[in-house]
Amino acid sequence: MAIRAMTLIMDDPSRAVRALSDVFGWTIESDFGRFASVLPPSGIPIWINVPGEPGATTAHLVVHLATEDVDADAAAAVSRGARILRGPVDMGYGERSAVVEVEGVPGVTFDFSRPLA
Repeated sequence: MAIRAMTLIMDDPSRAVRALSDVFGWTIESDFGRFASVLPPSGIPIWINVPGEPGATTAHLVVHLATEDVDADAAAAVSRGARILRGPVDMGYGERSAVVEVEGVPGVTFDFSRPLA
């Protein structure tokens, strides 16, 4: 069994896919206002829906982004509008990591990471 997609619940799906496309260079697949989809290079789409109930937005979600160069990819995201939250730093559990947040995608952080050699 493979992961088909990941759904984020956001108040403004259109804003979220534009922000993800702007910051990470991901491809916007669709944008219908209340539903939008963006495709990262991994091929696993991120679907974004409005909340089912008022205030029922996703929070405390980390999307892990595999990369060969944590420092360069985090710096590139920051140069395109992301805000650095941590790192780049070597973690005690054998990973190099940098965590960013993207305006327009509230409650979600993005972790650029790779195993240490």
